[in-house]
Formats: sequence, C-alpha cells, structure tokens
Amino acid sequence: IKNGKFVKESIPLFLFLVVAIVTTVLSFFQVIPAYKGIGNISSMVEAVITLVIGICFSLVASSYMKDEEQAALTLKILNWSGLFMLLWAGMQAIAWHGFGGYPQWMFDLQGLVSKRVLYRQRINGLALEPSWFAHQLNMIYLPLWLSATIKGFTVHKKRLGFLTFENLLLVMGIGALLLTLSRVGLLAFILMFTYLLIKLHTYLVEKTLAFMGGKKHEEIPQDRKKRMKLLLSLLFLVLYALVLLVGLWIFSKVDPRMENIFQFSFGSDSPLLSYFNELSFGERAVYWLAGWNIFTEHPLLGVGLGNAGYYFPKAITPYGWNLIEVRQLAYRSSNLMNVKSLWVRLLAETGIVGSSFFFGWLYSLVVKFTQKASSKTKIVSVYATAGIFILCALIAEGFSIDSFAMPYLWIGVGLASADFSVREKKA
Repeated sequence: IKNGKFVKESIPLFLFLVVAIVTTVLSFFQVIPAYKGIGNISSMVEAVITLVIGICFSLVASSYMKDEEQAALTLKILNWSGLFMLLWAGMQAIAWHGFGGYPQWMFDLQGLVSKRVLYRQRINGLALEPSWFAHQLNMIYLPLWLSATIKGFTVHKKRLGFLTFENLLLVMGIGALLLTLSRVGLLAFILMFTYLLIKLHTYLVEKTLAFMGGKKHEEIPQDRKKRMKLLLSLLFLVLYALVLLVGLWIFSKVDPRMENIFQFSFGSDSPLLSYFNELSFGERAVYWLAGWNIFTEHPLLGVGLGNAGYYFPKAITPYGWNLIEVRQLAYRSSNLMNVKSLWVRLLAETGIVGSSFFFGWLYSLVVKFTQKASSKTKIVSVYATAGIFILCALIAEGFSIDSFAMPYLWIGVGLASADFSVREKKA
C-alpha cells in the first residue's frame, strides 16, 4: 500500500498458497472422516486464514525495508526489543534457580502478554511456552546476532572495548536458549553452528597442515597433501563427534528427559518409537508417523489444509495407542489432533504438489541468501547470512512447529530477503 515491492521470491510462495487453496477446495469432493462432531469447514477456513496471515507477515517484512537506513533502524529496534526480552528471561532464571520460585508480581506481569504462567525450571521469556521462546530466538534474534558477530558488524556507535552490542546479545541469547531446555531449539542452533563449522572446516584443515609442514609446507607433493588433508578431515570429524557426544552427556545430566539418551533396546515391538518415548517425545513421533501415513494414502494433493486431524484415528500406529497423551487426546479432548511438524503437515495436507512449491520457495531463498551473503555491503551480508542461519534452524524447528500463524519464521526470512537500496560509497 505504501509503495512497497514484492520480492521475486514471493512468486513460489503465492503459487504454494494457490495450490493449498485448490487442494482444500478439492477436499469437499472426498469423504472426510467424522471426528467428534467437529465441522471440517471451520477447520479448513481457519487453516487457510492462518496461512494467509503468515504470508502477509513475510510480505510486509520483505517490502518494508526500502533503504540501508531503514535496515539499520530495523536491526536497532530488534536489538533493543531483544535486550528487554532477555532481561525478563534472566529475571525468570534468577527467581527460579536463585530463590526457588516466582513472586506474584512476575506472574501478574507475565499474564499481561501470555495466557500461561511461568514454568518450573524452564524460562519462556515473553512467549507462551519455553519451546516457543526458543523458536522465537532461533527464527529472528540469534541468526541476526550471530551473523553480525561473525561479520564484525554493529549498528550501534558505542562499544565495550572490542565487544559490540550484538556480541553481548548473542551470548545472552545463547544462555537464554539453554535455559529454555528446548531440545529442538538447541538442535536448531547447533545446525546454525554446523553451517559455520562446514565453512570453517577447510580453513582449519589448511591451517593445521601449514602448521605441521612448517617452512617446507609448499614443498610437500600434491598427492601427499591430499592424503594428509583427508586424514586431517577425518580426525576433525572424530573431534566434532566427540564434542557432540560430550554435549549430549552433559545435557542428559541437566534435563531428566534426556537421561536415557544412550540407552537403546531392540527388545520391543517398535524399538525406535520406544526409544523416542524414553526421551519423552514418543507422542510427537507418533503424530509425525500418523501424518506420514495420511500422506501415503493421499500423496498427490493431500487431504486439504486443516483436515489431517480427521484422519488421525486410522493413521495412528498401533504402538501409539499405548501412550497416555495419545489416548487422552483421542478420547477425552474435544480438539482435533495435529501433526506437530511443519514438514509432515505439508505432505499430509498439500501432498507432493503443494510441498514442492513450498520447498521451491525455500530453495529460492537459499539461492538469494548465498549470493547476497558475500556482498561487500556489510548490512546486506549480515541480513543474508542471518537468512541462511534461519533456514538451517528451520530444518529442526520444522519438527516442532506446524502452525502457519507463528510469525517468527515469516518475519525472519522476510527481513532477510528484502531488497533495500544501498548508498554508493564515494571513491
């Protein structure tokens, strides 16, 4: 409305919306199983509306920043809002871990922005629950702060020695993420760091080889260099794996849900689902598998937005009925069951056709971000690199969040994909 421009990456997103609406309309021509008297029209309308809301978030975010000044101002606002959010999260951590509980005024303040109260042992910032707080951090704040840190960029004039405001926010944000005890959230951040590690791996191998070779490094035959590089790469991979194992061991001591992470048994009928259940997310795995079963029955166009829950009673694996949460939702709840995964929901409700357009949109963003990440203009590079981190994190977050109305992903990739003008530097 205010002369904003659609970025070209919006095209596959619009096509996905069209396909999603078409598949939903076509679902009227198939027999949708009855489920507790819940009307499917309201579910479909709600699903389409939430998708439109999400896309609007992305379009506004991508068209809002028209120049470098607006991009810098946006990052400043995000930084200050992030600081306020992290300070409140820090107060939650101090209250619980320092005093063993929350005072009433904290419950009252949290109630102004959230329907739920504060959590035992876990912090949820200003979000509804800890996993949503982790999702918020991973989809907007941490990617921007991590990107600004590795690029050595700041939008603030004042520094604390060599430290920038973004550096401090990154450290605080990682601490807050750890205190959420969100396993998917932590995995999402590890995937961001894994991308960095992949970029750094070649550099580390080259530097190690040069250090080992000393002054005669250049005289080493090429064949021998290749063998040494391969051996060093394998050694580094072993080192990465050891660090990961140590991290998992520490996490198993901190989070009771992870205490059986190193115990896997083939004795049960469904060993993998039993293992997931031991790690306290067996229910989620059951929902994912049910969504996958729905997809295999309707592979081309899916069952239409908002309709997956109606097919759940037949799609749930026999092992799933052993789980208390599944039985409670199936027999005692008046709500539709949901897939709990964006990736599986896309397949179940829009099929191969709709999912292809959605993944095509993500691919177009990957191409754009990788091209702009090497821009000589720092702020362009910062936003683009943040976009790469968001997409890396989304791989994991997509197995925790399945709602199109959650704004963080849409805003994050929208800001990262914005085509704002840049001032030309005078020679």
